[in-house]
Amino acid sequence: MTPQQTTKSRARRGRRWVACLCAIGAGLTAALAGGGAARAEDKAGAVALFREAGELIDAGQPARACPRYEESLRLYDSINTRYFLADCYERIGKMASAWAHFLEVAARVRASGDREKEARARERAAAVQPKVSRLTVVVEDASTPGLEVKRGGTPVGPGQWGVPMPVDAGTHVIEASAPGKRTWTARVEVGPGGATSTLVVRPLEDGPASDDAGGAGTGRRTLALVTGGAGIVTAGVATALGFAARSRFDESSAFCNGDRCDRRGMDIRDSAVARANVATVVFGVGLAAIAGGGVLWLTAKSPTTGASVRLTPTVGGALVRGSF
Repeated sequence: MTPQQTTKSRARRGRRWVACLCAIGAGLTAALAGGGAARAEDKAGAVALFREAGELIDAGQPARACPRYEESLRLYDSINTRYFLADCYERIGKMASAWAHFLEVAARVRASGDREKEARARERAAAVQPKVSRLTVVVEDASTPGLEVKRGGTPVGPGQWGVPMPVDAGTHVIEASAPGKRTWTARVEVGPGGATSTLVVRPLEDGPASDDAGGAGTGRRTLALVTGGAGIVTAGVATALGFAARSRFDESSAFCNGDRCDRRGMDIRDSAVARANVATVVFGVGLAAIAGGGVLWLTAKSPTTGASVRLTPTVGGALVRGSF
């Protein structure tokens, strides 16, 4: 095999290694993002918060204890923590939350076969249930296309409309929205001790068409700028890698005579080829992003507000300037 053939063979192997490493990296990212096992330090933090919450309960400060229990449960989902969080909610009058957590505890300990703990959790749930307040959200025009109702930012699905749903006592913010309609917002006060309240969502008023078009156009143009800017930065990085590869290749001239190189010269050229391959891939990604940004920009609707944005390429990146 000639030196040139050897170099090409190694370049092909280099490309395969790059693809393999990319696949491994993607797998690791997915594993880290979706891993369900709690880290040891999270468990330790959960224990510390649990103990501090217990001390606050003993000191007669349940309102300060509940957030500690909540954070402890977020760090490590423990049945014990959930039970004491339910107890804490009951102490501060959040009866719906307490009821739900007691029932959750009962279901989990039942699965583990602990009948005594299950009975205790169900007794607590039964004691709390009569004190649970309820809110009925009635939607007058349920046929509105794309209608979305939320309570405190959480969706209230059509299956809940007209149904008395358990809620904690206090003020609740209800929001209704739909494409082409004005967003409707209302506050409703739900009393404690099993009180019931009803809120009627009236038919939404038509909103200015230009509002939706302008908002969509502005959002699309912003996405176009971000995508195109990222593409320019990526292309700049690829260019820098290309220059580095060329410089590396030039270093081999001291160890080569034309296409004939000694071991040192071949190693240098292999390194240069690998860098060039990476630069080619990165440059392609950058061009794709720039093209995507251009398509987004051209297909965006013209904003109705007086907004102006300018994208200025710079060395190794891009500078976004805007005025609104």
